[in-house]
Amino acid sequence: MLRELRLNNLAIIKNLDLEFNEGLISLTGETGAGKSIILDGISLLIGERNQLEMIRTGEENLFAEGIFNLSENQKERLNELGFDIEDDELIISRYFDRNSKSKITVNGMRITLSKLKELMENIIDLVGQHEHQYLLNKNFHLNLLDRFLDKNGKELQKKIKNNVLEIKKLNKKIEEIETEKLKVLEKKDIFEFQFNEINELKLKENEDDELEEEYKILFNAGKIGEKLEDSIQKLKEGEYSVINLLGKVKKNLEQLSNISESYVELREKIETLIYDLEEISYLIDDYREDIEIDDVRLEKVIERIEQINKLKFKYGATIKEINEYKIDIENKLSLIKFENEELDNLKKEKKEKTLEYFKLSEELREFRKTIGRELESIINDQFKDLNMENAKFKVNFSEKRVISSKGMDDIEFIMSTNIGEDFKPLSKIASGGEVSRIMLALKTVFSSVDNISVLIFDEIDTGISGETVRKVAKKLKELSEKVQVICVTHSPQIAGKSTQQFFIKKEIENKLTETKVRELNQQERIREIARIISGDNITENSINHAKEIMGLL
Repeated sequence: MLRELRLNNLAIIKNLDLEFNEGLISLTGETGAGKSIILDGISLLIGERNQLEMIRTGEENLFAEGIFNLSENQKERLNELGFDIEDDELIISRYFDRNSKSKITVNGMRITLSKLKELMENIIDLVGQHEHQYLLNKNFHLNLLDRFLDKNGKELQKKIKNNVLEIKKLNKKIEEIETEKLKVLEKKDIFEFQFNEINELKLKENEDDELEEEYKILFNAGKIGEKLEDSIQKLKEGEYSVINLLGKVKKNLEQLSNISESYVELREKIETLIYDLEEISYLIDDYREDIEIDDVRLEKVIERIEQINKLKFKYGATIKEINEYKIDIENKLSLIKFENEELDNLKKEKKEKTLEYFKLSEELREFRKTIGRELESIINDQFKDLNMENAKFKVNFSEKRVISSKGMDDIEFIMSTNIGEDFKPLSKIASGGEVSRIMLALKTVFSSVDNISVLIFDEIDTGISGETVRKVAKKLKELSEKVQVICVTHSPQIAGKSTQQFFIKKEIENKLTETKVRELNQQERIREIARIISGDNITENSINHAKEIMGLL
């Protein structure tokens, strides 16, 4: 509910500070006193665009502030929309000046105008200006209808939402694979060339290292052979070979061993050394025999190394990386060369989920149609209560053959106000008292399910009188038991049903017109309602009539 309203320098309002109660609140006063200006101030708080003409003459800026009490449902809804609301209190303020400086805050935090509109359409509904009429907006009709769903209907909604979420995930995966497939298709010839180029070489792990070693040996075969031959010569061939000289040392030590056993150890070490050198010489011999100058093989090794290096330059620094690149290409080519099992499975799953979606949506439609028929009956009864016997309300169903988390239904509230007239969208119905009564009937029904806590009617009594206005007053009173209702009215019946009444008048101070507002006590209310009945010539009869309307007699 709207608890406090503060306006500064709005048109002919200089300073205004009002406190509102729950229930039915009426704003009364003479025509032109500024009642609608107060609603303009409230409009600023729900996202109406500011205009410099709104700023009071002689002033440089305008300020509007509203303090709202929030229900738990409203807080939950606002949190869902991304507004971090912790307290039960919501403070909306707007400031703008003649230099086009503007500021909007919610509980002290700055927000944009669009965010303000999004926030406040869940709290307040101002009837009389089409842009703020929540029920007239077709985009809200499906949500409103769904609020009447029972447990089974809500469970269906949940299943559809989960189903659509899964379809979206599948679509994303399918799109990714098909996009990749298209990319591969565009480069098919290149990928095939690269694959064949790598595959033809039949690369083996570490082959490049082995080839490099073989190349060194083949390239240096002559030099290696010479060095090995020279080593053999020095080890065991000739009078002065190492082994021959060590043999002589051995004989010397054998002779010394006969003289003293202290030389035995030395002789044994020399013998061991000779044996080791003889073994080394045999090994060198084997290496020498294996060495051969093979220019043909050398050319082949060089060619193979060059082929591998060419692939390294193109596809990877190592043979392992080259082979990994080949496997990657092979996988990509499989997307277009062969049936892709993953893609087929995804498409199959999507088809199943889509069929499930349409089945669930059809089931939900039946729930909605049942609710729609009940809603039509209830609202049409409300029209009768408001002397609109010829008005007919209808929930129009159409089908959307697209996947939506809300199902296939496209719903719009339509109605006919007179016998013989075609049904029209609510947004196309006549303005004035007729639209106000229609909105009153709808709000009476929907107030039990929507989150709106403040309903404002701008002269709902326009164009009606007698029994009709009495019924309207009764309906407003009924509605005010569920939501806070604020009415700008010229009707004594509506004012008389109010739990709180404010009187608006114009005064001239310092050659400037100013709107003054004050809350009326019971006696003041009686006289004000009597004034509405009989004009400025208040009589005893009008006083008694006012008391009767207020239920005091």
